[in-house]
Amino acid sequence: MNILTFFLFSLSGVDALLLPMSPRGFISFYSKSGGDEAIFYNPAKFEAERDFKISCFYNILYVGLRSLSLALSKETSFGMLGIGITNFDAGNIELHPPYPTEDTTINYTASNFSFILCGARKISSRGRLGINLKYISENIYVYGDYTLAFDIALSYSNEIRGISLGAANIGSSLTLRNEEVSLPTKLSLGLNQDIKKFKFGFDLHYLINRGQFESSLSGDFSITKEMAIGIALNRSQRFYPGFNLNLNLSGLEIKYGGAFYPYDLGLANSLGLSFKF
Repeated sequence: MNILTFFLFSLSGVDALLLPMSPRGFISFYSKSGGDEAIFYNPAKFEAERDFKISCFYNILYVGLRSLSLALSKETSFGMLGIGITNFDAGNIELHPPYPTEDTTINYTASNFSFILCGARKISSRGRLGINLKYISENIYVYGDYTLAFDIALSYSNEIRGISLGAANIGSSLTLRNEEVSLPTKLSLGLNQDIKKFKFGFDLHYLINRGQFESSLSGDFSITKEMAIGIALNRSQRFYPGFNLNLNLSGLEIKYGGAFYPYDLGLANSLGLSFKF
């Protein structure tokens, strides 16, 4: 019961910023993310095309938490520009007073909204710099606040391997019910290696506020030109598996990702659609 209470508290707060926002979020998202999905994870890996591209991701996470993410990208003469929007909704949460008591149990809602302005460009023949500027708002019960933050990342890669370094959620704290709540700032390292048709990725994250490490080791494999699958072994306090499936059908991309979270929290799912216009 204490474990479930911990997770309910986490999903109700700014720690929701650490949760997956799209199918790629379930397997080595830092080293292996690309396209407009990278807006949410690693801006140095963010790539855009001359056409506008829009992506929509619907995520069903643990203990009833839902989120909707949108990404819009475009290549310009200044570099890659993108916009990301994410809204986490914890729905109705029951607050039980200490037992025994005859006080009425109340329900409250919790949500987290982020607006991201992303920019990325080459700084050398193989090096890239990416920066996210974020507006973050948090609402729990009748309390709410907002703040500004940023992510920064550097990547260096050739045809078969690469490395990424960066920091995320750097900014001031929020104030909820007269208490300061720090953003979940983290430092990240990502390594990727291609061996024939296999693409391997390794992520290592240090969560500064918690003083904890998280990691992921994944492998992607292209079955055909239109279909690719990926699996991963992730660790966040405990090990748990993750996977995804990508389909590219004449410019329409369909993505699915999932993970079996520990502590009997069940299967988390994410479904995404992307298209150009």
